[in-house]
Amino acid sequence: MAEYDFIVVGSGSAGAIVATRLSEDRDNSVLLVEAGPADRSPIFRIPAAARYAFNARKYNWNFESEPEPYLNNRRLKQPRGRVLGGSSSINGLVYLRGNPLDYEGWAQAGAPNWSYAQVLPYFKRLEKWAEVDNEYKGGVGPVRVSEAEPLNPIAAAFVQAGEEAGYQKTEDVNGYCQEGFGRFPMNAADGIRSSTAVAYLHPNRSRPNLTIMTGCEVQRLRIKAKRAEAIEVRHQGDQKIIRARREIVLSAGPINDPQLLMLSGVGPGDQLRRHDIDVVQDLPGVGENLQDHALATLQIQSKAPVSLAAHLGLGAKVKALFDWVSGRRGILASNHFQSGAFIRSDRGVPFPDLQLYLFPIGVSIGSNDFLTSHAFQVQISSQRSESRGWVRLKSNNPREAPLIQFNMMSQDQDWREMRSALRLAREVVAQPAMDFCRGDEISPGRQVQSAGEIDAFLRDNIGSSYHPSGTCKMGIDGMAVVDPECRVHGIEGLRVADSAIMPLIPSCNLNAPTMMIGERAADFILGKRLEPENLGYFKDSEWEIRQRPGQPVRAIEPSS
Repeated sequence: MAEYDFIVVGSGSAGAIVATRLSEDRDNSVLLVEAGPADRSPIFRIPAAARYAFNARKYNWNFESEPEPYLNNRRLKQPRGRVLGGSSSINGLVYLRGNPLDYEGWAQAGAPNWSYAQVLPYFKRLEKWAEVDNEYKGGVGPVRVSEAEPLNPIAAAFVQAGEEAGYQKTEDVNGYCQEGFGRFPMNAADGIRSSTAVAYLHPNRSRPNLTIMTGCEVQRLRIKAKRAEAIEVRHQGDQKIIRARREIVLSAGPINDPQLLMLSGVGPGDQLRRHDIDVVQDLPGVGENLQDHALATLQIQSKAPVSLAAHLGLGAKVKALFDWVSGRRGILASNHFQSGAFIRSDRGVPFPDLQLYLFPIGVSIGSNDFLTSHAFQVQISSQRSESRGWVRLKSNNPREAPLIQFNMMSQDQDWREMRSALRLAREVVAQPAMDFCRGDEISPGRQVQSAGEIDAFLRDNIGSSYHPSGTCKMGIDGMAVVDPECRVHGIEGLRVADSAIMPLIPSCNLNAPTMMIGERAADFILGKRLEPENLGYFKDSEWEIRQRPGQPVRAIEPSS
């Protein structure tokens, strides 16, 4: 039976970081287990190839929800990375930390050591910005962060249109002021994706005390006398048991983490008994509290031939590939989510609850194919829905995907926010800055105007932002699964460290916050702490009476 001091399950946005940081101490032997293959393909390096990485079934768990009762019983696709680097190897590379008030909310929700001042130094530790021009940015970390150049003309116009609509411009959505219109950075630089595999594992995989096993499926944990002792795995066709002398860390993601816990006897007792699983620790919160960002799209024809459709021809593709191979430059060096906004859906919202981002090409409705005609789209998502779903076992077979139910749009507030988001996005696109490119509205179409018509469109078209979280939430209440240092309640030697532990979903894409969780979890295990950084942040002092800061106080038409 092989033995290591630490076993980390999952090599994604958090797991790769936990394993790398633990192995910095040469006295620690660390095993990192990944179900998928190594990230050898070029699609994991080229930022603009995210769509291909994202849709390659070989590198994806390809989960799907149960019929969603509030979305006409549609099933929502839920791709998750199944490759070294996990979802950080296949995602859209949008690098956003979230609003400082998100983390103040975590502290109030039972995780007092996760306030903004306490998480900020960990964001900075993982980052290596191409340009460190303020005290909020990190400059020496493993993950490279940059803003793509040059800015697409439609993306630039979108920021100007936001200002014309009365919103403020933010110079750094990850710094002092998230709220407003501005540029969206990406975790890539010099034309290379900075996944956690690229940033953490590849430079350190020669360490003699770090073992990385790919193609290794963990089937369950072995827990004896309330202590996690080993993992049972399937590797190269064989069943194996691998022992952990000190700790096991689950970083397999918010779908797989609760599944593994429940298969191992940790979870809601009644559900486990239903599947003939002996209850080791009755934790009713395992698999509950599933959260995501609901996503819809406003799609517009472009009158000007400046969308990415100009690069879909064979000749353009050959040139793009040559530019990238020869100098890591050109159209393939960007993820093309270059600009966007965080705004509030209405007055009375303390900080932004909507995210808008501009994509300078159209994607065919209901597919992943690009439109060959010039178009652009504004992707809109609600950020702090009160809807809650779950992940539950379908059977006690570890190779059978669990049941997933988001219950997306189950709250009246969700509908108010998304109606408002569509109307506000239309208002921005109607500004003079976008006259040069704004054509007819493709989807939902200008005929869709009333609350009922908008709701019908949303029911048929809302999808997941692929930001699942919260299924092993952190806290001290009866539904909490881990404590504020990521330790599973009632089980020794076992932690969870990834987006599953988020008590509340942050207002942003989740890759950066999940990497921060990996950095913090490693320090908890090693008994280390970075000193808090008490930097200020923006909150509109008149949020109760106005929807956008910087504007004269006026009555805002309520969302119907």
